[in-house]
Amino acid sequence: MNTNFKILNKNRLSRTLYSILIFVLLLGFGTNVKAQTQPELAKALVKTGHVWMGVTANGDKGSFDYRAGFFPNDYNIIGIRGQEQDAWAGAGFRLVTTNWVDPLDTLHTVAIYGPTNDFMPIGKVVTPMTNYIRYKYTEQEIEFQKVELENFGTWAPEKFSAGTFDQIVEVTTENILEVQVHRKILAWSQNYNNDYVIVDVELTNVGNDTLKDFYINIESNGDNTFRSNGSNPSPAANEQFDPATTWQHYYGGRVGDSLRVFYEYSADDPQAPGDNMGAPVSTQGGRLINAKFIWYSILHVSAQPYNNAVEDVDDFLQPKVTYVGKSNLFPYQSQGDEYGDKNFWAIRGEYADYFPMSGSTWPNTHHAGNTDEQGSADYGSHPAGTHQDNNSKMYSSFGPYDNFAPGKKIRIVYAGGFSGLDLKMSKEVGRKWLKGTLEDPPGIPNVQTGFFPANFVFPTEATEIDKRKDRWVSTGVDSVMKSAWRARWNFDHDYKIPQAPPPPENQVITGLGTGVEIKWTDPEAENMDSFAGYRIMRRISNMDTVFYEQVYNSGADDKAEEHLYVDKDVLAGAQYYYYVQAKAQIAENDPFADPTTLGKLIYSSRILQPNIYWVNPPRSSQTDLTKIRIVPNPYNINDPLLEQHGWTDQRGIQFFNLPGKVTIKIFTENGDLVQTIEHDSPVSSGYQFWDMSTRSQQIINSGVYIAVFQAPGGDVAYQKLLVIR
Repeated sequence: MNTNFKILNKNRLSRTLYSILIFVLLLGFGTNVKAQTQPELAKALVKTGHVWMGVTANGDKGSFDYRAGFFPNDYNIIGIRGQEQDAWAGAGFRLVTTNWVDPLDTLHTVAIYGPTNDFMPIGKVVTPMTNYIRYKYTEQEIEFQKVELENFGTWAPEKFSAGTFDQIVEVTTENILEVQVHRKILAWSQNYNNDYVIVDVELTNVGNDTLKDFYINIESNGDNTFRSNGSNPSPAANEQFDPATTWQHYYGGRVGDSLRVFYEYSADDPQAPGDNMGAPVSTQGGRLINAKFIWYSILHVSAQPYNNAVEDVDDFLQPKVTYVGKSNLFPYQSQGDEYGDKNFWAIRGEYADYFPMSGSTWPNTHHAGNTDEQGSADYGSHPAGTHQDNNSKMYSSFGPYDNFAPGKKIRIVYAGGFSGLDLKMSKEVGRKWLKGTLEDPPGIPNVQTGFFPANFVFPTEATEIDKRKDRWVSTGVDSVMKSAWRARWNFDHDYKIPQAPPPPENQVITGLGTGVEIKWTDPEAENMDSFAGYRIMRRISNMDTVFYEQVYNSGADDKAEEHLYVDKDVLAGAQYYYYVQAKAQIAENDPFADPTTLGKLIYSSRILQPNIYWVNPPRSSQTDLTKIRIVPNPYNINDPLLEQHGWTDQRGIQFFNLPGKVTIKIFTENGDLVQTIEHDSPVSSGYQFWDMSTRSQQIINSGVYIAVFQAPGGDVAYQKLLVIR
């Protein structure tokens, strides 16, 4: 037991008593310990929109990594690693009560259940976790190769009658306070609501004791995460950004605020030269790789514990306590604190009162100052801030509930999201910033600070062009508010906003001599009343700096047993990626659609068509061996043309204008056979790729090589190949 549990007589439990207590707890929760282990260790993955996260059944820490296979860098995904006790997936809930008697009849002046203690930091799973998805992955075949993927949840369309969400994860745990916590995590692929998830939590007192002065505390930030953008190409070490270098701001504490939103965004590092807000990468055309905002927004908090859902009403003044900082740096004012607990001192609002928010705050609330309103360009310039290992959190406390009686319930609902400048705009803003031609964003509320607070202080070394870049970053505040407002609309309308159409049932993409052939079927989408046709998106290479463009667009009459589109506007041998999306149109009078989306198009999820394999479209075959071309020749892996054509993740030589069937033999200048390639194309292709490996699977060295082409009829041609490594 640690100091978060203060025993009235100031004595700690002995090691023996602690062991007895754990034994008693295990007895209370059932004697089959081995049988209990599996439900507690269960995990689920949420991968429906831009926010990917892992869910641990018991609400404890996890360790999740999404980068293997498919982590699309152009889709701007944030992957929550789960190694912190953050609120993203409903983990890390701190439940606090005073004058609590534990199972050994020891009285505690304050008991904090959750990640601040080792008394019982995790819960017992009483209802095993379920993870359902509305749509499964599209069956794909790319260049005659099937894409084999395991769905990230159980495909069960029948589980979604209660709402239009596309994934739902549920689990119930019970903790030592005898409070059951039911977590419901909802995610949407619909393109106006795919940048957040909603965590819907109901707490029930299933014990025999009334819990006094009951608080619920959550924390979150975006530090311990993966970002799909900014890794290909990866910036140099001196241009990579630190996700802990952030400003943090709570909107909702002042009289007149209309939402309850905690957000953080890229700050300048005062210990580095220049202005690096937004993380511009000068060596990559200036693009911004950290122009998104991390946020969570409170959608509902019970005003009082209730018995029936009809009695539950929202208290807009909750959370009544908000604060920021690194917990071990809270400036604890222990004098006069009858509880003697630093965490509880912050949870109940004393730290917020020590470092208060400026302006007129709501009565009977305690909101700490926002770090971007301190009159300093230094993000760490506040009582619990630091530059080293910052990891500053955004905390919210709900309560106190004077009497959380047996059988009563409390509900808390919040959205967690990732919003701001999209990647195309981030690239364009950065390019103009680097060239010195950037103008201010249109429609900013403050010509000096944009959407930042009126007293926001720009980095000390910021030039005027730097400030314009930063004002573009500030537009992320507007994006966050729009997304938080949509999440609130979604909750208020019982999670029944317009539903995204299903993705294609299957998709076959093949590079032919005549172009790239794309076949697909999607009968479920075509049966929707709102069906509005299809679009096909394409890009060349898998670089962060290249984006999908529309190459096909159709209307509601585009219905068929099987669709076929041939993309003829392609470069032979280049690296192409495609996905097909079904479209649906939101009705002009849809009562569940928020007013900003009425009449607009929504698309099926591209996440369900992972672009793992690319297509290298060939040229048509021909029979004249003298027209065969070797590209590149000479071969130099650093040739910028290779990168432009998508040749970024493989080495290789390409042969063009081949006959449909031909034998290619590669010899050294001395006549030693290096490799034999049998080109026999089923798609009339005049193209062949060679990975530059020998017959013994060694990579060839720099030098001059001879390529010999022999047709089935006996015709032979020779060409030289120069390799520079």
